[in-house]
Amino acid sequence: MEKKTTQLLAVAVVAIVVIAAVAIIFWPDGDGEEKTLYWTPVPPKDQQANFVSGAIDAGVSWEPYCSDSILAGDAHVLKWSGDIWPNHPCCVLAVKTSYLSSNPDLVARMTRAHIEADLWVVDALAHPDGANYTLLMQIGATFSGRSTDVVAAASEHIGFSYGLSSEVIDYLEEFTQMFIDLNQTSLGSYASVEDFVSNLLDTSVIDEAMAVQPSETILGTVNLGFLAGDLHQFARVVAMNSTAGGGETFYEKFGLNVIAVNPAGYVNGPAVMDAFAAGVIDVGYLGAPPAILKKLNVGTDIKVVALANTEGSAILAVDGIGSFNDLNNKTVATPGPGSIQHLLFLVYAKEQGFTVKLKGT
Repeated sequence: MEKKTTQLLAVAVVAIVVIAAVAIIFWPDGDGEEKTLYWTPVPPKDQQANFVSGAIDAGVSWEPYCSDSILAGDAHVLKWSGDIWPNHPCCVLAVKTSYLSSNPDLVARMTRAHIEADLWVVDALAHPDGANYTLLMQIGATFSGRSTDVVAAASEHIGFSYGLSSEVIDYLEEFTQMFIDLNQTSLGSYASVEDFVSNLLDTSVIDEAMAVQPSETILGTVNLGFLAGDLHQFARVVAMNSTAGGGETFYEKFGLNVIAVNPAGYVNGPAVMDAFAAGVIDVGYLGAPPAILKKLNVGTDIKVVALANTEGSAILAVDGIGSFNDLNNKTVATPGPGSIQHLLFLVYAKEQGFTVKLKGT
């Protein structure tokens, strides 16, 4: 009897082990379960209100919208873009190709003013106790309609750089390939991604700009477009400020009469590209993705001649979301598929093992 009982127990133990093994295979534990995120398009200017209302659990945005929500206590940072893509390019300085061909000297002067203003911004940020830092914060507050506290916080997470380095080129090629993989564009007549990015950029303009000398007279007029309230384009704001320029703007210093065609700024990068296509602007500041997509999809013929900034975006979340994994089955807002922020979100979500779906599908 005792032997039979022992045999039954042994069989039972084996059965339990087998069942447990099957359960592991077919019913994985929490770490093996499918994790899903739902994204919805919300402009950065509206994301803070959506945090407050509870319409979204997280959002991907750029400065100063990130610092708006953080300093107000409506959201906190889960991940800065620089932690995901170190030194990634964001906004660029672009020129209509026909304008560049017919006005190479004016474009070189425009680029030189951009470079000088960029260097001024970098130096001011490096000396927070200096007068130029105080002026920079005031300029930024006036342009963006924010407090100097928000401008200061935002500036800590934006890199200001003008060079089109090999790292920048690699990123632009990566962005282009991602858009192709997402079926948002195709290469058309371009032989490769590398061929397209080479055509998108004109890396010679920076060298030509550095040979430009200041001018005592105005040599020409440039019609300029830029984004509303975007601190990524701080160099442009500074370049148009006569106090920062020592009595004249950086543009005037290099012989330019620069006209802000839309003084309030364009709502987004595609609108800047539309202004190029309509012949309204000669030079513009915008994000790299709309420049890529509009050039490929619509044929808007522009050249990127300098970088405006790196990094400066973040994934934010409301209280109760302590980590990215807490977003399982939650709603995340992005500016939309044609933005760096959306690409950033997709890349990081995939790295964290999430499936991303459009909300409502």
